[in-house]
Amino acid sequence: MSSDSGVGTRDALARAIGRRHRRELRARWQLAGALALAVFVLDQITKIVIRATLEPRDSIAVFPGFDISRFRNEGIAFSLFTGRQTAIAILTVVALVGIGLALIRLVGRNSFVAAGAGLLIGGSLGNLVDRIWRGGVTDFLDPARWPAFNVADVGIVCGAGLIVFGLMREADEPADDEPAEE
Repeated sequence: MSSDSGVGTRDALARAIGRRHRRELRARWQLAGALALAVFVLDQITKIVIRATLEPRDSIAVFPGFDISRFRNEGIAFSLFTGRQTAIAILTVVALVGIGLALIRLVGRNSFVAAGAGLLIGGSLGNLVDRIWRGGVTDFLDPARWPAFNVADVGIVCGAGLIVFGLMREADEPADDEPAEE
């Protein structure tokens, strides 16, 4: 056997590994995109339903300590910066661009980061749309002793948590059928 066949095999293996990595990266971006779209659509649908069925400040008791209530939040988390919709919208766009640029490299790290990115982006876009088109965000999930929130907020918090969890983990290892690097 000549040494050329070893080089050819090594090159073929390297190409196969490269194709696999590209497929995994594409799958992670598809996961992020699907979750972003799902959170955005679910958030917008739930807000439409709440605005159509409840008057501002109306509540429906779901179980003790948890209501569905309609609130308009013109600020950000915990109603901070109320009345500054333009500034909040601009800051949200700047933050989304910054987060998006950071996530371009991080989404390939593992599926946790990809899922977190999708949830975070979908939630951020859901609230941004409300701020721009409605002048404030509709909050309706109303637990006792905690400010009301919405599906977008759940996506943002869960997404940030998944990103942190994913970054604390090592990058995904090659599968068992791939040879270890020498």
